[in-house]
Amino acid sequence: MSPRMSALASPLRLARFILLWPAVAAQVQAQGLGMSSIGATGGLHIPSAYVLGNGETALSLGNEQDPKLGTFSHRRNYTLGFGLGGGVELFGRLADYQNPLPNWRPGEWSLNGPRDISANLKWQLPIEMRGLPKLAVGVTDVSGGAVHFKSAYAVASDELGPLRWSLGYARSQARGQARVLEGLFGGAELRLWDTHATALLETDGTRRHAGLRYYSEPLPWLGDAQFVGSLYRSFGATSTVGRPADASNFNLSLVVPLDTDDATRERRTRAATAQAALPPLAPLATVPGEGAPAALLDPLPALQAALRAAGLDRVRVGTLGENLVVEYEDHRYLHNEVDALGVVLGLAAEHAPAGARRVHAITLKAGQVVFETSVSVSAFRAYLREGDAASVQASMGFGRLPGYDAEAVQWLQASAPAVTRVRVALKPLLNHATGTEYGAFDYSLAVQARTSATLWRGGEVYADLVQRIDHSPDMEPGRAFASSLHRNGLQTLAVQQSFWLGPRLFASVGAGRYQYNRAGAEGEAILFVPGRDDSVHLRGSVTRLTGTPTPTSPDRTVDAWSALYRWRLSPTTWVEGGPQGFTDGSRGAGLGVTRWFGDAALQLYARRGGHNTFVGLELSLPIAPRQGMAAAPVQVTGTPRFAVGIRTLLTNGGNSGNWVRPDAVRPVDLNYKPEVELLNSGRITPDYMRAQVPRLRESFHLHARGLMR
Repeated sequence: MSPRMSALASPLRLARFILLWPAVAAQVQAQGLGMSSIGATGGLHIPSAYVLGNGETALSLGNEQDPKLGTFSHRRNYTLGFGLGGGVELFGRLADYQNPLPNWRPGEWSLNGPRDISANLKWQLPIEMRGLPKLAVGVTDVSGGAVHFKSAYAVASDELGPLRWSLGYARSQARGQARVLEGLFGGAELRLWDTHATALLETDGTRRHAGLRYYSEPLPWLGDAQFVGSLYRSFGATSTVGRPADASNFNLSLVVPLDTDDATRERRTRAATAQAALPPLAPLATVPGEGAPAALLDPLPALQAALRAAGLDRVRVGTLGENLVVEYEDHRYLHNEVDALGVVLGLAAEHAPAGARRVHAITLKAGQVVFETSVSVSAFRAYLREGDAASVQASMGFGRLPGYDAEAVQWLQASAPAVTRVRVALKPLLNHATGTEYGAFDYSLAVQARTSATLWRGGEVYADLVQRIDHSPDMEPGRAFASSLHRNGLQTLAVQQSFWLGPRLFASVGAGRYQYNRAGAEGEAILFVPGRDDSVHLRGSVTRLTGTPTPTSPDRTVDAWSALYRWRLSPTTWVEGGPQGFTDGSRGAGLGVTRWFGDAALQLYARRGGHNTFVGLELSLPIAPRQGMAAAPVQVTGTPRFAVGIRTLLTNGGNSGNWVRPDAVRPVDLNYKPEVELLNSGRITPDYMRAQVPRLRESFHLHARGLMR
């Protein structure tokens, strides 16, 4: 028998050995999922058939390295993974193995070992049969210029009491002697009583590993995130010349659920209602003997005061027949307009005058209607008291323009004066170069303060002031990434006008000073496709230098555009693609898939301009409290969307160098993004709003229950 198939290395014998351990009372589930050093859910080094749950993300740092790649004093693995749903798991990995150069200076070539960015993909097969283990297939190092970690594998995993085991087979396609996975691999993880710790033994087909792992409890103060830490040692490892090369390693992971499930929202709601329950439901009154709705306006002043106390702006309430109408503008609940809508619908339903049958919530931005939501008063009041969500969903109505005559509404007041005169939104800016020949991570970090004011209906003036906070030496002038260094000063000063050209065509255009010293115009038109939730997006910008040319500001007209069709597969998933003109002058096409997890969005894309094709990933999320500063003469807020991503150039026979090209094949990037600023980042479809009914209820109880009269 070869050493590879020794007793300890054999997964089957290993499983029998652990089952003889005088262990513990059987427990069906372990404390969570661990991250392997290769960038996948699994053991210490090997993958398992388990995957990250829908909306879960995992960040890891470790120092394990195959000694057949060489001997290095600096060994780091950085991984970032996402559970995409449908049993699909995607990980990105940066492996950085170096011997630091003694006389290295910033701006010089620092590469003397592998520094590789790779992507790993795993799919858990949708097979659910009694007695059958979980099954998955996966690939590591999907693409890129260098191929150090490429392999394909199939694996089975299951749990038996306190024991979790995995057994699989892999074929490596990596160059050289190093093999991430090769041949038969397997391992077992045993829960150690109720200590939140486990013991692991495994083989990856070339080496064996043994270690301990600890799972923390979910941390409510960190969004129910969980820390997972591993300490382990390799056995049977050899160097490129066959010498023993066993090593001790660590891996530390943070698993964060980006989405919040309905059960968690229900727990939060129950905790909030435990302090003060809503009064029992009372029957809706009508005028005796007439059977017609009573026109009672007495509750409306209390409703208007509660809505203003909730921090909303431009609040106006009134009645139109059996309808209670509420207009409002929200710049406080920046994670999602659904939070503000839950506050409005909840307060309106609870304060509805006798005889009111429906609440119509009219959402404004810059004093202009952007969408409308209506719901049955009785159904929503019942739901707030743990009623049936289905009845609320069935009663909901929607419209992107008001379907009523505003002049016919009996408003409590003639106009809705704005409380907020000036808004200041703070947003981080990050330029970076990751995994290059000059460094593992070079960056320029700044903060942007956007000051804006509404001029008239749909019209705004805004100014962006940028202050650099920190940067790496390679970003300094004359260094490798000088073009990515943020500049201080006035970045943008422009006027923006947004308007509807019909019930399904929305447009927003702006003109002014952009990119510090360029004059120009930009805009977007959005056509909502009749009969579908799909949309067509036309974007464009054109700027011309107004000052002295510099290497980073050439004296030429820069124009960029895109014409994209967005196909909505579900309320939280869409695919968009179409022709594009990029900022470097190249023309081509782009394709992207966007998946929403709560208020975080993950986009995978491919863009081809000229002879260059880039693929990448972008994560966007709100940088603000869920409930920010209320409406005030000067309102300071965060940003509803902060996007950070990474991309790589696909290599081919005619383009063999995976060079860093910061300005190549960049799509049109509007300074004012109408979807983000006005349309809830594109999440305004009826199906999406109906799916958010549990969040409407949660938001009311968290943010508005204490405002009830």
